[in-house]
Amino acid sequence: MPWKKPKTYLRIVKYIAVYVGLMLFSYFLLAFVLAVIPVKGEQTSTQKHITVFLLQEGVHTDFVVPVSTPFEDWSHHFPYQNNRVCDTTFRWLRIGLGDKAFFLTCPTWGDLTLKKALKAMTGLNGAAIHANYEYELPGNDTFRFYHPGCNLAKLSLTENQYQRLCGYIKNSIVFKNGKTVLLQSVDSTNFDYDRFYDAHGTYSVLSTCNTWINQGLQASGQTSCYWTAFGEGLFYQYGK
Repeated sequence: MPWKKPKTYLRIVKYIAVYVGLMLFSYFLLAFVLAVIPVKGEQTSTQKHITVFLLQEGVHTDFVVPVSTPFEDWSHHFPYQNNRVCDTTFRWLRIGLGDKAFFLTCPTWGDLTLKKALKAMTGLNGAAIHANYEYELPGNDTFRFYHPGCNLAKLSLTENQYQRLCGYIKNSIVFKNGKTVLLQSVDSTNFDYDRFYDAHGTYSVLSTCNTWINQGLQASGQTSCYWTAFGEGLFYQYGK
């Protein structure tokens, strides 16, 4: 009898390992298959004269939008004055959504604890918006110098499409008394020209920063994936 317990425990561990392995395999298989299925952008004869970008660095993807247009002035929602350095000459803004705990408390991947990671995977940490001002036009040599190895896709939108994208982004932001909610983070999680703001929703393995970008593309009538958790799916659709 004493020898049966270790065998029973070992059998349970094997079952758990097989189950987890199948779950991971299914997740990555679906992530790959659904990411390569295109959702075509809407057809329109209206002039597309508003430029936005998709920017991927590492596993994270942002929208890069002009700070000010006749349709939206993002400096009203993400004031220059909130940054460590107030420089109103910046003309581009990176906007992305991510896990709130990771954004606010993890300057590096080495600061990510198992507890935070598990909560992020299951959507228990909440979400935050990262607003990062950029001076240089995305794609030029100076921009590439400061963002080596980044993946970049240029999109042209109509006025209506851009307004829909702006509406999608703003619907993700928490507003109180008409203003965004600035979040406080530990040192080294942000730099001179970026801050974090409270956001609706959650971040999880099923709803990542790239999923958020993909849904924004769909909301604005742009080419997108059927579903994606990873930036590679987004850039696959744009031939990158």
